[in-house]
Amino acid sequence: MRCRPALIALLLWTGSLPAWAQAPHAAPTASCIGLVLGGGGARGAAHIGVIEVLEREHIPICRVAGTSMGSIVGGLYAAGYKPQEMHNIITTLDWNDLFSDDPAREEMPMRRKDADYRYLLNFEVGYKNGHIVTPAGVVQGQKLLLLLRRLLISTWDVHDFDDLSIPFRAVATDIVAGKPVVFGSGDLALSIRSSMSVPGAFAPTTVDDQLLVDGGLMDNVPIDVMRNMGADRLIVVDVGSPLAKREQLSNPVAVLNQMVSALMDEKTRRQLDTLGPNDILIRPALGDLGAGEFNRGAEAIEIGRAAAEAALPKLRALAASPQQWDDFVAHHRQRQFDPGLIAFLKVDAKHTDTATYVAERLEPDVGKPFDPKKLEEQIGGIYGRGNYQQIDYRLRQDGGDRGVLIIPTDKPWGPLYGKFGFQLDDDFAGRSEYLISAELNATNINRYGAEWRSTLWAGRIGGIASEFYQPFGQGATVYAMPSLLLRNEDFPLFDNTGDKQLSEYRLKRRYLGLEAGWSPISNWRLVTSFTHGQDTGDLRIGVPTEAFPSSQTNRYSVASVGTDWDSLDNAQFPSRGLHVSLYYDMYRPSLGGDVKADVAHVIADWVPDFGLADSRYHVLLGLRASSALDNTNTFETQSFLGGFLNLSGFAERSLYGNQSVLGRAVLYRRTGRLDALFSTPIYIGASLEAGNTWHDKSQVELNSLIYAGSMFLGIQTPLGPLFLGYGYAQGGRNSVYLTFGSLLRPRQ
Repeated sequence: MRCRPALIALLLWTGSLPAWAQAPHAAPTASCIGLVLGGGGARGAAHIGVIEVLEREHIPICRVAGTSMGSIVGGLYAAGYKPQEMHNIITTLDWNDLFSDDPAREEMPMRRKDADYRYLLNFEVGYKNGHIVTPAGVVQGQKLLLLLRRLLISTWDVHDFDDLSIPFRAVATDIVAGKPVVFGSGDLALSIRSSMSVPGAFAPTTVDDQLLVDGGLMDNVPIDVMRNMGADRLIVVDVGSPLAKREQLSNPVAVLNQMVSALMDEKTRRQLDTLGPNDILIRPALGDLGAGEFNRGAEAIEIGRAAAEAALPKLRALAASPQQWDDFVAHHRQRQFDPGLIAFLKVDAKHTDTATYVAERLEPDVGKPFDPKKLEEQIGGIYGRGNYQQIDYRLRQDGGDRGVLIIPTDKPWGPLYGKFGFQLDDDFAGRSEYLISAELNATNINRYGAEWRSTLWAGRIGGIASEFYQPFGQGATVYAMPSLLLRNEDFPLFDNTGDKQLSEYRLKRRYLGLEAGWSPISNWRLVTSFTHGQDTGDLRIGVPTEAFPSSQTNRYSVASVGTDWDSLDNAQFPSRGLHVSLYYDMYRPSLGGDVKADVAHVIADWVPDFGLADSRYHVLLGLRASSALDNTNTFETQSFLGGFLNLSGFAERSLYGNQSVLGRAVLYRRTGRLDALFSTPIYIGASLEAGNTWHDKSQVELNSLIYAGSMFLGIQTPLGPLFLGYGYAQGGRNSVYLTFGSLLRPRQ
């Protein structure tokens, strides 16, 4: 830090710097070579291969301009990154994770993880000012922006892009005015992020009150920008996708995409027509490599390298002398960055109602060294609540102190959000059930981050549940949650063998509850609750049973304690992690009810990480157990088995009792390419299961377990996981299943 004045003075002494390091307003020399990097999505990784050849041949670049992916590569190169460093970044990034805004599931708060077990679609709509509003992009770009912040952290105090090791420009499009926007100053990371906001895929950014999308719409190969920067010889790399062939235009989406591509192609051709005899055009032969195939980055880099090799006869004429090259190398390096201590933390409250909540989560790090990776994880934990479109940060200098400005932006399609869900079970034997659900969530009700969530059901379950979630304290690790539920549910009851249906009840449940919990880390929660309500069983068909008489209303009051651990990486087809729930329910007349019982529940699902070279194979080991310790036989103490992966071969919930246990091992394999970004995951699998239900603890014996198994095909659809399976159980029971739902079969 003490050396900074001397360094600034040295940089201002431009007479000692080579021409390519001088500002554009200085008169360019014959050695000033401009590099133009076009947009093309994943195809833009080819730019790195071209730059590798330029450096090998000692060709110094004095100006860089880029659009979309070209702005990322160009911006990193201008900031001092070497080609090999960019090569490593592109080929080692987890692109699937980068194009998902949410943090890794293990880092999400427990409340957000709970939502994964509610069979809701991963699509959200909002209600604002009397209108239904949807997100402006499939991806909000949260992780991409934070990645750019970290990669470009050494340029945090650079405002003028001419002050980078190579002067740089990024091109975006003002979608409101319909004109290009050229960034030559401002926030480097945000400028690059704006340049690659592909409409429909990435949400637009807002800079200086301009709504910005991908620069490729207006200037995909910014030759004109480079001319304005003062370069007199150009190396232009065009990685744009070719137009689709006639036979490929077989649907409205393809035709619409072709229309946009044709307009972009026409603009690009006009730019390329301005190239002179001293300019060099490089067009890597990327063939069928798609704009979204970021998993093929290494392949694209190699193709770019080959294209530059083919242009060597022209490129070598631009090679610098040894002294000129040494000067370029000495100047082209990343700026020194001293992390220092975080002296202060501020939260910009202009675009959020929860500035206090965000500040409380991050203030414990004031006075500690700045760690961008740790800050990313902390921001990810806050973002994982699901209430924000974006959470950004900037370093700030205040006198001799350096601090962090946090910039949260609430979802503009909120604060009232809705999600829908769908569940279907059909055993192809005449019994089918469906469940449609809708969830309405009002967020940021107060500055401490309160939420009010209501769920409606129709189908085998009908009714409504509502809960008010209020976090407290530093880090919001403590919460209180009052709730109510009005629900009717169909219960088919079978004989002890599970073969013959005896009756069907409509269970009406009503309750008021209060839950309090403590979740000091993202994977663990301690819970206590009190619930007062009543259950009424109405016999619809058949004859009454011991636990379900023809007409009975039970008033109950139950105090519960429990704990949850959830480190699964995915709630639908997990590849690693552990989920355990332990709960103890105490029904007491002294609390105001009619039921006296003690019921213990255990749910455990473990997917071990074997560290195998082939990560397609996974094993889920599961346990479900419930026991009414004093053999109480009421509505409240019953548990059910039967259905796919829940003693496969039996009909859904065809076995019931106040004692139950189920153990299972499920093996499943993912097909297709694991690194493909826009693919539909398909799984094939099989299960082995053992379990039973009993009406008395004295009946629980190992030799009374029922053994079952299944084979299935699972597809991760936009509606959630869809399973087609065949189950067989001991005694010759078998069934074919078509069902939506989770592989974990969570409790409803």
